[in-house]
Amino acid sequence: MTILFAIALSLMIQSVAQSINEPMILTRITGPIVIDGHVDEPAWDLIDPVPLVSYDPVSGLPPSEPTEIRIGYDDQYIYASIRAYDSNPSGIRANTLYRDRLSGDDVFHILLDTYNDNESAMAFTITPTGAKRDATVSNDGEGPRAMNADFTTYWDVATQITDEGWFAEVRIPFSSLGFQDDKGRVEMGLLFQRGIARKNERVTFPEVPANVSRPFFKPSLGQRIVFEGIYSSRPLHITPYILGGLEQNYHLNETQSGFSRNDDTTLEAGFDIKYGITNNLTLDLTVNTDFAQVEADDQQVNLTRFNLFFPEKRQFFQERSGIFEFNTGDNGRLFHSRRIGLSPTGEQVRIIGGGRLTGRVGSWDIGLLNMQTGRYEDIDTENFGVLRLRRELFNPYSFAGAMATSRINTEGYYNIGLGMDGNIRFRGDDYFSYVWAFTMDEQIGGNSITDASKVRINMERRTRRGFSYETTVGYSGETYNPGTGFVPRNNYYMAEQNLRYGWLPGSASPLLWHSFSVESEGYWNASTNRPETVELGSTWEATTKPGASFDASVTWFYEDVPFDFPLLQSTNITEGTYRFTRASIGYRMASSRLFRTRFQLDAGTFYNGNLITATIAPTWNVSRHLELEASYLYNLLDAGLDEDWFSVHVGQLRIRTAVNTRLSTNAFIQFNSAANIAATNVRFRYNFRDGNDFWIVFNQGMNTERNRFELALPRTNARTVMVKYTHTFHR
Repeated sequence: MTILFAIALSLMIQSVAQSINEPMILTRITGPIVIDGHVDEPAWDLIDPVPLVSYDPVSGLPPSEPTEIRIGYDDQYIYASIRAYDSNPSGIRANTLYRDRLSGDDVFHILLDTYNDNESAMAFTITPTGAKRDATVSNDGEGPRAMNADFTTYWDVATQITDEGWFAEVRIPFSSLGFQDDKGRVEMGLLFQRGIARKNERVTFPEVPANVSRPFFKPSLGQRIVFEGIYSSRPLHITPYILGGLEQNYHLNETQSGFSRNDDTTLEAGFDIKYGITNNLTLDLTVNTDFAQVEADDQQVNLTRFNLFFPEKRQFFQERSGIFEFNTGDNGRLFHSRRIGLSPTGEQVRIIGGGRLTGRVGSWDIGLLNMQTGRYEDIDTENFGVLRLRRELFNPYSFAGAMATSRINTEGYYNIGLGMDGNIRFRGDDYFSYVWAFTMDEQIGGNSITDASKVRINMERRTRRGFSYETTVGYSGETYNPGTGFVPRNNYYMAEQNLRYGWLPGSASPLLWHSFSVESEGYWNASTNRPETVELGSTWEATTKPGASFDASVTWFYEDVPFDFPLLQSTNITEGTYRFTRASIGYRMASSRLFRTRFQLDAGTFYNGNLITATIAPTWNVSRHLELEASYLYNLLDAGLDEDWFSVHVGQLRIRTAVNTRLSTNAFIQFNSAANIAATNVRFRYNFRDGNDFWIVFNQGMNTERNRFELALPRTNARTVMVKYTHTFHR
């Protein structure tokens, strides 16, 4: 049905001649290369460097600093190197040693579209200190969550900084990549980028259009490259872990006159297995999965009557997560992996085990996942299943797909989800996308397809220069309820329109880019046809050539609140109709500065009262061994009721330390006055090599208002100390 729908659509649109990207045959490396960062082996000089062209701050110019980037391969590895010469070596930004953290550094980016599908890719980033970050890209880099920086794989890098500049050598095993071969011939897409932070300069191979936003994460812009004589090696990685620790919790005593502390010790073990069934299909298995080392969620303040969205951070669910992406709009998901192994309040639920099969067969992307969780308090043991299929249509920039999900427990409850989606490039930068999802829930029972469905249709032009637009219409039934997904709201019709015009002023202007947009959005109750939410606004955004950015907006709101709801646990917004207007201004300093900050101020009327929200978020790279990152959110609210003005504070402090690229700590301290808690999450990590890690994790929650109930709460509501070691065996 999905494919027939897309074919019918294609008959209504003009055919577009696709750009022909002549493949580049890569040089096979025959001499030895030692990954030490010196880039001095004779084998490198037998490879021609790729031609580089500036993207920012002025498109089309040669690099301001001599740069040589090379790529080659042998039977097991892809090799890449950069000689990043610099006329001012003291100006090289090498701000951090912390893994997976870019902090205004100079960078060398490598993007590999390993399946040559113009949609998904793996991104490898190196800084002058040798710190590295790996990520996956989905949906051709479009959307707020198209890049997943929580992904980790196996690869090696070494760097050197000299009085000539900085140099790096990279080695990526073919076994860390998924790809398809045709009798030993492998074709991929490739993008290189060098970033010179102090100049806000980015040079790329191949040349990318100036009107494209975030082109370095768009696999559709990559150069086609060819490897010869590369075959499947069927790698096997077995990663057992052992975990021990102490957990302290407080519970009401038998007489309910006070709180008693319970101390529970933990000693557990489990393992993960990764097996390459073929070079394009990977099987992941997990037993007694544990996520003790995952960083705590950011505290959020909810100023709406809708659920907050929290992203997935657990490593097992990051592998090829883009395949399982099924976005239904407004953070909605038919499948959201956080529903597996986490209770609605965020506590861990034991994952007994499960498996995932991901890859690409011909033109088809395939994702299959099945997980079994244990019993937790009043939550029965459950089985979660997902099947995802997607294939290219018409051109390399278009796809159609389908998804099926299931959630079943031992008491007979089931929830089934079915969906179809697609994205079609029909002219230049113009795209059409559609989503349809349908759910069946045992507890809801005999509802019509209409009541249990969600539909979203979108057309947009993706460009940062000239006129662009985004038009969306959608519908959600009253009983639409994906048990494995996320739904912020339902039972509505909606329409959204965004019109934007962007300018690239050129070399004479201090601005790199700026735009003006007009936005409108409306939701109508599907049962009563009454408007529930309407927003009308305009926004100006600008980025300067040194890298600072500004924004300013004015928005008018209409809210028809169908029921009373609590706001910040301090007051209630009562049922009724509200109109209010808000204005916002923001400023962000250039990321290349050792001390930089972000500031946002939002003020205006709010329901029957007023609300002022201010955010300041400074970051200071004291040295490459120490980074301090803080944020402070201040809400001053007058709800227009009998209460006086009251304030809500959310503070965060991250202290990142790194002795070198292997040994690091991350202390994350949070305070939320709305929830009356302060929380500390400290993670010590020693990374022997990729896949071998030693962790010490400390978590503590504090009650900041102990006397808010008749019985005084304990000062500490929970404390855990965990020690975890993982070791990967390779074959």
